[in-house]
Amino acid sequence: MDLQSPSVLAQLPRPLHASKGKTQIGEVYSLAESKKRKRYEVAVAVDGEAVNIYNIQTPKLVTSYAVPPKSSFSCQPCSVRRKVPNKSATKRQTYVAVNPQRQIKSFVEEGGAPGSTAPTITSSSFDVKDSKSPTMFVGIVPTAAGEKEDPFDILAVHKDGRVRRLAADLGSQRWSIQHSAIAKQAATHPVQASFLVEFDDAKRSLLKRRQDLASLAMGDLVGSGVDEPMVLLLVTHPAGAAQMKLGDVQVHMFSVPTAVPSQGSLDESQKLRHLLTASLPDVEGLSPLGSEGPDWDFHAGSAGLNLSFAKGFVNFDISQYTPTVTTKFILEDEEFSSLMRLSPQSVIGAGKSTIAIYDTQYQSIQRSISTDDLRSADSGRTTFIGYYAKLGIAVATRGNTLLAFDLSSSQIPSGSSLKRPRDGLLIDAIGRGIGSPATQWQVSKKHRTEDLRWLCLPPDQADQWNKLTQELRQAAQAHDAAAFDRAVVGYFGDDSVLPSPPQYVNPELTLFLVSLLFSLRDGEPPALAVDLWPAQTTQWLIALGHLSQDNVAMALRRALKPRILPALPAGSFVHALIASDSSSSSSPSLRRLIDVLQGPIVFPADELAHALKTVLNLARSRPLSDEDTEEESRSVRAIFEALNTTLQNLHCHPSAARTGALRTTLSRADLLAMIHHLRISLATGGYTTRFSEAPPTPLTAGQTTPALSLSAITDLLNAAVDAIGPSGWISAVDDDAGVSSAAAEVDLIADLKSEISAALAGVEEASYLSGILRPYLRFAESVRQTKTSPAGGAGDAAASSAAAAAAAALVRHDTLNGAQLMVFETGVNGEEGEGAGRMLPLSQKAASTEVSRTKVERSTGEVRTRSNREMGYLRRKAAGKYSFERLVV
Repeated sequence: MDLQSPSVLAQLPRPLHASKGKTQIGEVYSLAESKKRKRYEVAVAVDGEAVNIYNIQTPKLVTSYAVPPKSSFSCQPCSVRRKVPNKSATKRQTYVAVNPQRQIKSFVEEGGAPGSTAPTITSSSFDVKDSKSPTMFVGIVPTAAGEKEDPFDILAVHKDGRVRRLAADLGSQRWSIQHSAIAKQAATHPVQASFLVEFDDAKRSLLKRRQDLASLAMGDLVGSGVDEPMVLLLVTHPAGAAQMKLGDVQVHMFSVPTAVPSQGSLDESQKLRHLLTASLPDVEGLSPLGSEGPDWDFHAGSAGLNLSFAKGFVNFDISQYTPTVTTKFILEDEEFSSLMRLSPQSVIGAGKSTIAIYDTQYQSIQRSISTDDLRSADSGRTTFIGYYAKLGIAVATRGNTLLAFDLSSSQIPSGSSLKRPRDGLLIDAIGRGIGSPATQWQVSKKHRTEDLRWLCLPPDQADQWNKLTQELRQAAQAHDAAAFDRAVVGYFGDDSVLPSPPQYVNPELTLFLVSLLFSLRDGEPPALAVDLWPAQTTQWLIALGHLSQDNVAMALRRALKPRILPALPAGSFVHALIASDSSSSSSPSLRRLIDVLQGPIVFPADELAHALKTVLNLARSRPLSDEDTEEESRSVRAIFEALNTTLQNLHCHPSAARTGALRTTLSRADLLAMIHHLRISLATGGYTTRFSEAPPTPLTAGQTTPALSLSAITDLLNAAVDAIGPSGWISAVDDDAGVSSAAAEVDLIADLKSEISAALAGVEEASYLSGILRPYLRFAESVRQTKTSPAGGAGDAAASSAAAAAAAALVRHDTLNGAQLMVFETGVNGEEGEGAGRMLPLSQKAASTEVSRTKVERSTGEVRTRSNREMGYLRRKAAGKYSFERLVV
């Protein structure tokens, strides 16, 4: 799961009485064939204002019902939306419990019928006369499928345990009862929470291990799906005591029959059938709770009763014969305003300074954001309302603002799989444990102290490391790059040389260095910035391959712990390097970007696309001129060097990655500028011009360095053309009103065709020549691969050096029409000298004195490996100075 700054769904109206008024938020259901389904909507009841319904998938206000100014709501509203049978209309019925009138009130909205212009809204109410206890729950009970008019009833639960069943239009009361299982403790154990569970869901989880209770709930009903009852859960615990123990909490389970006999009196079991009363177990290490603080919730899919309080979260499995604790998550040093279950292993909580996703199995933080990052200007408490797993959204309120937290993973595209990504893995919890001192849990944007346990240093090196960290932090705070370099070099010795790449360097050390060089600036999203750039240290990190975007993100994530660093936006690393390398605001030197690009690490394709976009903008803003100063010429050379280096790195990625990154990042003007630059590189590289032709544009060597290979040019041209796409070429609009867009596109495509044809002709000629000169090329390759004999002396080396110098003196380098030439001069003896009449070494092999490691048996033809002894014998035998002659006198 991921966690990002929330988006604002709606600004809720404030209660009329700000000091005493409350806002109650409930769920909205759809009803089809006696099955309830949760909709992507919430019903918001604001004291003294109205009952509003908001859509959270496409944030908007769906409908609103006004209430009298003195009215207040004692529980969450409940709303049902369904289609009217045999009609094309929809009907929405919303129910609330209103005080001080002590009424159950209904708002019915019917609309969508043919010919209607506006929905029709009516209201009705039912006066509660047999109980002075406030209503704390209102829900719906689907009735028999044969009833087509209002196929559900209303179930209302009071604080004293009285349960009443009303008709959907509130015109009549089916029954009202205070069950004997609750009446005997109603005075001391009021109802604190109530939940209605469909029997299908209960059979799969709550009653899966209790077939006796399932049979008792069905009663005389036979068959599946026929008038199946609903299961009602009531949670009671003492309310008068200052503190509450979990052992005093009781869970009462009842079944509510779907069908109600129309005639005759009903006994207690026909109204509510008592199934079970169970007490929750005490949780080890949990201190008594305040009687008003705990919040209860029930998850039907796992039969889990969730208790959230200021210090943590506890989940009870009530499907067992005795309720058991399955999850315990307690932070004694935290003060949560709200906690909500996301999955069996994850909860989201709003603490004093952070909003975080916690792994309850491994006691770790998965993601977190600071409360300062919330866009809502309201400073009230954050309270979570519900989690919509298919949307990946957690809905919450902060003051009078309705917020949505996007928890969907940024690495898995939405809708790519029917299976949800797994969470609660051990690999995700490593390094994110929460068993730390309370002082560590303060969200800070400063670097925390590096712990020696990460480096695994022996005791004798601990003092040296502490000295290094102190010097580095002082240099970083003073922005003294020279002092930073001296401290790093001094740590490895006094020879002023840092370890080369083959030598081992602890990666924890380099991560610590990187964390001091980069930082995050406040913003939305946070911006990466370079605080310090010590030349020697950064060049060493580049050579090691440790100065990359991934290492920077890892270092900052560790430095800012426990604050979970959000994913850095694409291009942030490149933009930070360019911004830090500016001597002025308008002329960046790009030296740092070039150095990093020329290192051993290949940047991601999207990061390279951002670098390419920035460099192309700089190139367009600096027109070529013959009157440029030396500084301007140097700046132009740096721009073209960065451009060609970026293109070379981009060529290392697969074709799909190149095209996708270019299409996402670059505009059409940028892509056309890239195409023109590649065309010039194709021409100046000698791929489209014949030997006697002049290049199309007189360019200096600095503007074509480093040179691009033919494969890089063609692959990048394909990527740029594909990134524009057919629709981009067809619907192109030229910015210059005086030039026809269609004509410009036709000319560009025609030029591309002719240049590619010329390059193809050159490739064909080169292939033809390579076929003719294949024996010579094979001979040259064999000479290059031939190993020099280790027995060769200094005299042979001097002779070969002299021969090489003499041969080099006969070669002259020249340039003709932009092409690099090698001109072989005539020898000292002219055409009649020693070299006269020599031909190319066709069908020859390079002479080699090295003994082959394999041999072929003459008798069997088997290829066998020679032993070292045999190879040494053959080498000595082949040497002339070990030969002998036999003298016969």
